Order: sequence, then structure tokens, then C-alpha cells
Amino acid sequence: MATNQDTNAGFYQTEAPEDITSQEMLLNMGPQHPSTHGVLRLVLRLEGETVVDCIPVIGYLHRGIEKILENRPVMGGIRYMDNADYLSPMLNEIAYVGAVEQLMGMEPPRRAQYIRLLVGEMQRIASHLIAVGTYLLDLGAFTPVLWAFRDREGIMALYEALGGSRFNVNYLRVGGVLHDFPKGWLGECEAYLDQLEKNMGELEG
Repeated sequence: MATNQDTNAGFYQTEAPEDITSQEMLLNMGPQHPSTHGVLRLVLRLEGETVVDCIPVIGYLHRGIEKILENRPVMGGIRYMDNADYLSPMLNEIAYVGAVEQLMGMEPPRRAQYIRLLVGEMQRIASHLIAVGTYLLDLGAFTPVLWAFRDREGIMALYEALGGSRFNVNYLRVGGVLHDFPKGWLGECEAYLDQLEKNMGELEG
């Protein structure tokens, strides 16, 4: 004998009635949306809850660097490259000074090329750590993004020791670099990479 009566009998439907139709809707996602990293606008065309078309709209990080550089000396443009992609400032510096050197028919000394290679690869690691960490955060795992920022912090400290700044390093120069590695810097870099290799197991798990 039942002790209670189902008052919702007939309320829930397992199948949608055939006469219900959905209407297409345009939805702007962004450019300031809590689920996106950076400033990206997506114009979505929806049928109900199904996305049937997506048009990305980029350019919200445009800083007018091209126009600014029209009134700056060549060396003065390096600092602006750090802001073009704030997660990879050193790589932007490499691209800029490389383009200027190519236009001038100049080749930097071999040691400067090796220094650029090393600091560029360190920047790539730092950028990828943020990419992987925030990707896992979007998947619902919060702790890995903390590990990613922890490991990235080592590279930021190395950059600070190298150029005096963590983000806007302004280290590269047309024809070379600002100065050689400080004493003991390569040893600190090697120790960091050894520790990073051990820490990668946490992200892989």
C-alpha cells in the first residue's frame, strides 16, 4: 500500500510534442565572457540549445602598435612587442628584432643567437604551462592550474634576474641582446628545468 500519492503524475514528458518548434537565435558570447580566456567574441547561431554556426570576431586585443611604431625609432619598438602577446613577450621581441635585422641585412653574433634560442624556448614553456593549466581548469580540474602557475613562476624569476622585469623584459636588441647571462644564471636555469621535469608528472596524472 502506497504511503504517498504522486502529485506530479502526467507532469513530466519523456518526448517533446511534435507541434513545438524552436526558433533560430543569434547570441553574442563575449568579448568579456567569464568562460573565455582573453577577449574573444563569438557570434553564435542557435537552434534551441544547439549551436549551428559560430563566427569568431578577433581583434579586441589590438593596441595600435603598427601606428605607434610609425613615430618611434627602431629600438623604441621593442618595448611595445612585449604587449602584443602578454603570455609570450620574449617571442614577440625575437620576431621583431629578427624582422628588423633581415631588413637591414644584419646577422647577430652566434652567442646572441643561442641566447635568443634559450630564452625563447623558456618563454614557450611558460606560455604552454598557462595554456594547459587553463584548459584543465575549463574541464573542471582546479588544482592543475595552480601547479602550472607555480612552474611558470620559476621562468618569470629567471627573466627578472636576466632583464630586471618579469613580463616586459625588453631584453633583445637589434643585432644581439641587452647583455650576456648573469653569473650563475645558467645553473639556476638548469636546476629549474630539472625540477620542472619532475613536476610534469603531476599534470600528466
